[in-house]
Order: sequence, then structure tokens, then C-alpha cells
Amino acid sequence: MSICINMIMAAKPDPALVERLERLGGEDSSGCVPEYRDLAEEVLRTPDFPGALKRIKALADANRLLAVALLKRRSELCACEIQAATGLTHATVSHHMSILADAGIISARREGKWMYYRLAETTGVRIP
Repeated sequence: MSICINMIMAAKPDPALVERLERLGGEDSSGCVPEYRDLAEEVLRTPDFPGALKRIKALADANRLLAVALLKRRSELCACEIQAATGLTHATVSHHMSILADAGIISARREGKWMYYRLAETTGVRIP
């Protein structure tokens, strides 16, 4: 995240951007570019930003989103049921579910050799 902040802060205002902002606001906008950079830095530093980014990245894969949508429709599924529904290998299902669990979207429990997954109490996202 600090790389994003450093990139934003190091960038010089693009003259074309300043011109577009001036047309939009109708006044000298050369001073507002740092204001927008400060706003972006503030957003990047909020405590919720890293978790939100992690959840969004976890759901950015079609197979993971599908698995989560399946879990929304069933209270709990074992890995083999997710494998049957998605056509993925057991190792790939395990990998995807690990990413979702790490992001706090699902929870897992082991029963003998079987892994069972369910949606976390609060996922922080709206599931289709």
C-alpha cells in the first residue's frame, strides 16, 4: 500500500489534468491536485482499506465467486461438493478456499479427512 501512496505523491500534476479540472470547476485548479492526492492518501491509510482490498481481490476470480455463491445457497459444502459443482481439481478448490478464508469471506472446519466450508458470519460484501 505504501508503494501506491508513494506513486501518488511523487507524480507531478499533468497539465492536461489541471486544464480539465479548471474547465470542470471554472477556476484555477493547479492547487487542487495536491488536495486530491491528500484525499487519496487519506483513503489508502484508513484501517478498512486493506481488508476491503483483500476481499475484493479474493472475489475477483470467477471460480472463487462461484464457490461463494454456492455457499450462499447451501449452509455448508465439503470440498468435494465444490469440486463437483465447479469441475476444478481438489488441489485447486483447496487453494481457492484458502484465499477466501484468508480474506474472511468463508470459514472452514475439518471433520476427519473432510473439509467443510461455509460463509463467514459477516463477509463484508454482497454475494450474488
